[in-house]
Amino acid sequence: MSQTVRARDLLTYGLMGCAMGAVVVPIYIQVPYLYSRVYEVPSATVGAILLLSRLVDAVLDPAIGLWVDKRQGPGNSNRYALPILLAIPLLLLGMAGVFFPQGNEPAHYALSLLVSLLVVHLGFSLSMIAYQAWGSELGSTDKERSTFVAAREGIGIVGVIFAVSFSLESHAVGIYSAFAFILLAGAYTLFKLAPRPGSNNAVAPPATAALNAAGLKKLVAELLHPLKHSNFRWLLTVFLCNGLAGALPATLVPFFMRDRLGLGETDQWVLAVYFVVGAASTVFWVWLAGRIGLIRSWMLSMVITVPTFLTVVALQEGDLTGYLMICVVSGLALGADLAIPAALVARLINDNQERGKNEGTYFGLWNWMSKMNLALAPTLALGTLQWFNYDPTLSKTEVFKTMGLLDQLANDPLVWVYAIAPCALKLLAVALLLASGLDRQLTKPGSDYPSSNSAEQGKAA
Repeated sequence: MSQTVRARDLLTYGLMGCAMGAVVVPIYIQVPYLYSRVYEVPSATVGAILLLSRLVDAVLDPAIGLWVDKRQGPGNSNRYALPILLAIPLLLLGMAGVFFPQGNEPAHYALSLLVSLLVVHLGFSLSMIAYQAWGSELGSTDKERSTFVAAREGIGIVGVIFAVSFSLESHAVGIYSAFAFILLAGAYTLFKLAPRPGSNNAVAPPATAALNAAGLKKLVAELLHPLKHSNFRWLLTVFLCNGLAGALPATLVPFFMRDRLGLGETDQWVLAVYFVVGAASTVFWVWLAGRIGLIRSWMLSMVITVPTFLTVVALQEGDLTGYLMICVVSGLALGADLAIPAALVARLINDNQERGKNEGTYFGLWNWMSKMNLALAPTLALGTLQWFNYDPTLSKTEVFKTMGLLDQLANDPLVWVYAIAPCALKLLAVALLLASGLDRQLTKPGSDYPSSNSAEQGKAA
């Protein structure tokens, strides 16, 4: 890694990620359980609300990314500050609405959730697209870029750990207060102390086309511009499968812990262990990527996850130790998902000769896909459970306990959606990575990372 990358730079850039992590976890891990069990909104309705809010977001993310790119040019060395500043009040208001819904019946709570999520998504899109694009301009090699990504995601896990360690049912005020403080402190540190995005490659933005038919066609073409590159299309497809594989169990983890394992609020520290291991392991995955490449490191993490996570099907009520071990090993693999994919996007931007030009557009599409994963997961997971008339008390009955493992699997849709389907999606992601040819492209002569069979290049990386 270049000596120009200092620990201070990593910390001051990465601190904002702590607040971003604290946004994602309550919405996609705790909100489905909170609204379906506490506020008694039907599970399928909660899933539909999450999906609908994301469909609106589907238009916003690429458009925001394009707007960020249009702000580039001489005299605008940091075009990412304004989107983040606009996002702060939206995030504060939206998260307040999610944590403290208005109304006195399920229909009111559902409407309050929808409006609040729309506000949160707008704020999150503005901040995260600009924040990721900012980071993509820091560092000049794969290792430096992945180090900044790892710092952002690793520090972001601190926010995740805090949010996942307490239930929204009884700690909403404390979680929201901490989130507001971290968001404001992270933004201040980012603006005042973090390294500035590079502007050497910045060019004057093209004139905006008039909003006639031709102008609209040009606008759509600009929004979808990154998709003209096959390498980015392949990466998005892999990310969809791998992301959905992670989002499904994230949605159902409160259900699995409480319904299948009989664990309570005091046992949520197990999830904190999962994220702590994930954050700590980012250092290992950055190191490994420097030896065998980004693609092969990411693929290895997927291969580790599948047999590990499949073992949850054998867990029974009260099996906290077994679940803890699974969280530790799968947490190790999580580190690769945190450190590698966004670094791959930055690498492709560089390889496609669009650095300093279209980072916002790339990360706009990337964020849209990431959030679509998280929106599809509750819709599919909660909708499937409701379709099969899932009974949360099933695993506690004597009849169920006397069944063999295969009979239990046949009668419990929760295990299928929580564990088996995600593992199948992970294997599909591995197959797509192998078919994509990205590994060959990113290890061609002259690339930042060596091919895995070149020991000398590996030492130089």
